[in-house]
Amino acid sequence: MNVDILYIGGDDSNHAGTTKGEIIVSTFSFLKEDSLVKRFKNRRIYFLTKEWLKNSKRDYRFTTLVSEKYRHSNQNLVEVVPKMVEGYLVEKNIFPKQLNIYLDGFLKDSSKTQVKKIIKERLGIEKVLLEGFIKKNKNSEGNLEKRPNCPPLVYHADVLANHFNKLPFLKITSSEKFIILK
Repeated sequence: MNVDILYIGGDDSNHAGTTKGEIIVSTFSFLKEDSLVKRFKNRRIYFLTKEWLKNSKRDYRFTTLVSEKYRHSNQNLVEVVPKMVEGYLVEKNIFPKQLNIYLDGFLKDSSKTQVKKIIKERLGIEKVLLEGFIKKNKNSEGNLEKRPNCPPLVYHADVLANHFNKLPFLKITSSEKFIILK
């Protein structure tokens, strides 16, 4: 299937522990509205995510990273999301002209360059927009407040990562949305 733009979000479980490792979620959408930045409440509302996923133009995949090197790395999404995107595109037989990728957290320029290079080399996609979103922002009084200001793709990836973090490992790995990275 040829498409102009595939919108992608990514988030992690914030160090889910030694038994599960780090849970990484990538959300996928063909809808521009899922790329538009909006303000979310500082709560994860799983019901909203389930409703969001009912649209057939949206999907997700997730994986776990169990190596000790991933326990406290701020590069997990940068390293893993390109592999998840590749797996999703191959699985679904999708050929986008452009990828718009939105990840949780601050992205260094070197990280953006790394992701774009990997995608160009492995997938042949030259047009890649990559942005990072920080959940803690200053309010009008200058105080830090955790109220996500991000595309829905990032918010729902966060909700899903938190959801899978609460499930037993065997239930996680038996999900049809779970992928094993090579």
